[in-house]
Parts: sequence; structure tokens; C-alpha cells
Amino acid sequence: MLEEGKAKIVTDGVFYNPRMKFCRDVDMVVFSELKAKNYLDALAGSGVRGIRAMLEADYDNVVFNDKNPKACEVIRKNLEMNELKAEVLCRDAVALMRERKFDHIDLDPFGSPAEFIDAACFSAKRFLSVTATDTAALCGSAPVSGLRKYSTYAIKTEFYHEVGLRNLIGKIAREATKYEKSLEVLISWAKEHYYRVYVKFKSSPRLAGKLYEKIGFLYYCKNCLNRTWRNFYEEPEAVCSCGKKFVELGPLWLGELHSKEFVSNLKAEKSVEKLLGRIKEEMHSIGYYNIHAICFKLRVSPPSLSKIIEKLRDMGYEASKTRFEGANLKTNAEVGVLKKVILALQ
Repeated sequence: MLEEGKAKIVTDGVFYNPRMKFCRDVDMVVFSELKAKNYLDALAGSGVRGIRAMLEADYDNVVFNDKNPKACEVIRKNLEMNELKAEVLCRDAVALMRERKFDHIDLDPFGSPAEFIDAACFSAKRFLSVTATDTAALCGSAPVSGLRKYSTYAIKTEFYHEVGLRNLIGKIAREATKYEKSLEVLISWAKEHYYRVYVKFKSSPRLAGKLYEKIGFLYYCKNCLNRTWRNFYEEPEAVCSCGKKFVELGPLWLGELHSKEFVSNLKAEKSVEKLLGRIKEEMHSIGYYNIHAICFKLRVSPPSLSKIIEKLRDMGYEASKTRFEGANLKTNAEVGVLKKVILALQ
């Protein structure tokens, strides 16, 4: 028997990933704020997430689904062990989501969520949470795979985790607009081998059309590390100010990666305080700067990240650390200004 949060479970050979405990810890904080009327754990596995949602987030109308009959047996056993009752289905998740609608749907597949996103956008009334572990397809390490699964093009950049997260959100947004739904990103992050996104839908043909003001293309210069962006309604960029051609990435999400109001309302448990703190402090801009990558171009040693941020703020620019691990910062200063600050701090 295993214990996670308030849940006690057995796996009996059914897939359970202990490395994803942190993700589920954050889920419980987020779910407690969502207060969904009903919830579908579409690819439930052992059922640990849905069981924790019932025990820790006051979710009282949970549907567990897994097409593996063995998994459904384990889920029923785990429900009984935790003295809970819920509907357990052994269905193809896409077919189920085409037949029934749910207030909140969760997709946490073993691998890519791409094949499930369309049906989930059709079925979810208010909330959708998605995990993607095929980060190579999203962040640019495997461009052909990204085109095939997500219909988006990316190359490996020094801010690849943000590119991957924005590509995943962009896929969700484009699928949602087919069903006349707009969306707001409530919270999102990247950690180790996965991306996690929570969105809130609103049914409106007008707002679904306006969503494309936040979907478009990012233009990246491999020579000087400059970047800019344009939405679908704006003219594309071709040449960087340094004279080299931009690489066009996308289509991807250009909007906010979290809702300030939603995140400020979250009652953080100790295990997730650090992540939520970084998200709260992060300014909105598209693409972070990796200090080591810039210093490699300049052939200098990296100064303190805090000193760079302080100097930029003294100069009147916005600057902050990011939700992405590493020596990364966000700023509205152009890359040329950032390079001058780094050189001045040598």
C-alpha cells in the first residue's frame, strides 16, 4: 500500500508515477479554488488524482475512466479502501468525451495528450487541465514530431521550456475555438520532464474569434538572441535588426501564462509555495532570457541574476525571475540593453 496526500492506494501493476506527486500536490491547491461541479479523470490509471480530489479538494462528483480493465479494478479497490464511492468507467476516453460533458476534465496521459485535446475541448464546460510529457515535440528538440502532433513548428532555443508551454496552450486554444469557446489560462508551469496547464473556458463565438489576438508567431534570431512576436492579424517579421533572418516559431500562445487574480487566491501548501511564489512574481512577457546563453555569446562570466534585475529596474525597465528553473529572467528591455547591463557588471 502507498500513501500520497490523504489517499491510500494500491497499484497491483497499474501505472503509477511517484515523480508526479508534486504535480498532484499543486492540483489539490488549484482544484480547491476551482470548485468544479463534476470532474472527469479521463485517463485515471490507479485513480490517485481523483481520489485525492475527493479527499482534499471537496470534489464530490468524480468520474474515473480508464480503458484498461485492470486499472478499473484497481480504482474500485482504491475507492473502497478510502471509503469513497464514485462512477468508474472502462471506456475509450475520446469516445466518452464525445458522448458526455463535464464541468472539469483532466488529461494526464502516458505520453502526448494531443489525441485527446480536441474531444476534451468539446466536452469540458468550464475547466480543462492537461499534462504533457512529450516535451521534445513541444519545445523544439523534435520539430517534425511537434508538427505532426501539435501542428506547430519550433526549434531549440535557450527559452525552450516557455516555447513548449506556449505551444501546448496554443494547441488547446485553437481546438477550443472550433467549438466557439474562448479560454483564460489560470496557471501553468514546466518542471523536469513535463508541462502542466489549467484553463477556464467561456462559450462565446465573439470571444473565440478575439482569442486569435493572443495566438500567433514568435520570431527568433539565432545570431543575437533577439526575439519579437506577431499575432495572426499582424504583419510577419523577416529580418532581425542585426541583419540576420528570423526563425518563425508557431503558431503558439502569446497571452498570459497565468491569471494574477486566480493565483493570488490560491492557498499554497508548503510543498508548492516556491513554485507559486515564482509565478506570482513573474512579469508578463514572451520568452525569457537565459543569462548563461547571453554570456556565452559575449564570452564573459555570468553576473548575479539579482544584480542584473536590480540594474534593469534602476534603468526604468521591468524585470523579474521566472517560473522556469535556471538563471532566467524576464524583462521588457531589448536584448541589446540586457547585454550592456551584463557587460557593465563584469
